[in-house]
Amino acid sequence: MNITFVTSHLTVLIGSGKSLLDYTDKFSKMGHRITVVAQKIDRDLYKFNDNISLIELGGFLPSNPLYWLRFYKTKKNYVKILNKLDNDLIIPINFPANFFVSKTKRINHVKHVYYCFEPFRFFHDKKFYSTAPLYIKFSSWFLRLIYKKIDVKSVRLADNIICISNFIKKRIQEVYGLDSYLHNPGIKVIEEIDELHDFSIKEKLNISNNTSIILALGFSHHMKGAKELIYIFKKIIHQLSNTILLIGGLITKENCFIIRNLIKRLKIPKENVIFLGFIAEEELNYFYSQSTLTLYTAIEESYGLIPLESMQNGTPVIAFEGGPSETILNGKTGYIIKSNEINDFAKKAIKLMKDKRLFVEFSKCAKEHVREIFNIEKKILDLESIFKKIRL
Repeated sequence: MNITFVTSHLTVLIGSGKSLLDYTDKFSKMGHRITVVAQKIDRDLYKFNDNISLIELGGFLPSNPLYWLRFYKTKKNYVKILNKLDNDLIIPINFPANFFVSKTKRINHVKHVYYCFEPFRFFHDKKFYSTAPLYIKFSSWFLRLIYKKIDVKSVRLADNIICISNFIKKRIQEVYGLDSYLHNPGIKVIEEIDELHDFSIKEKLNISNNTSIILALGFSHHMKGAKELIYIFKKIIHQLSNTILLIGGLITKENCFIIRNLIKRLKIPKENVIFLGFIAEEELNYFYSQSTLTLYTAIEESYGLIPLESMQNGTPVIAFEGGPSETILNGKTGYIIKSNEINDFAKKAIKLMKDKRLFVEFSKCAKEHVREIFNIEKKILDLESIFKKIRL
């Protein structure tokens, strides 16, 4: 098949981008002809294989207000390029890519398949935009006013929809009134890593050997649970003082301020919290495997690759309910906590950190669970099967 994936940009390494990178690589190696269309692609972060055609359109990115003022000019650029391509399937990833694809020429043999990681939260998630910082509230109001109806109409023009979790499948039904195929993204299964000889995070960060490590990643917006994380950590170190919190990955200035302010207000020793910044892919699995727990405090998260990445390294995950409920086996590979139940979250973390036998059971089960259910090799065959059904 000739398959074209369409997205706005690939300039930060996040879950949807990682999945796209894996999908295109696997489909290309299976003999499908793959094209990726975006305004900008960071080739250092996104190392596509040489058989994949990459088309960059240039121009402002959605984070720049000028992007929205030139929105219809951008649409014309996308449509012009997409109309020239020979496709069997054209697959936009989220808004506004789906709108651009909906404006291309309708050719009978070409199927337009909307791959929805989540309905655009600026439009459709009241909790998201009502609790956002003031500038996001304003921009969200502006975007909803002009583009919300466009989004709904363009989704309804798609031939099919694929979603990443039952949590999002339900939201698609609520927002668009449509059914969708379900496809949980998987991850690449890694070989066992030689932690003792390759890389020691305790040595790198000058952490003593008898210290427990909690890892938390991905605070890219205000509903990633930055505040909740610090309240939980305060409860943990009240009982387990010899514990370090490592915070890594993309983090907004607002979340950084919230975290630093709470550390000071709750009188958490500064040396107990380390900001890692961006973690290179080649080091990420060492951070997972050498941590005691991963805390995933995102609120109403659509899915989340972080729990999968952590579990495949044998590190149990504790997360709030939502998309992670479909990846974590509650009470076997980690714990799923009801929203805002901070006391229960901390209690479960302390339990796993104290009970070494239970931790070993969770760790072993976590590795087996990911390798059996979420292996990318299996998941790509499932996705190919969905594509073939759609093509019939």
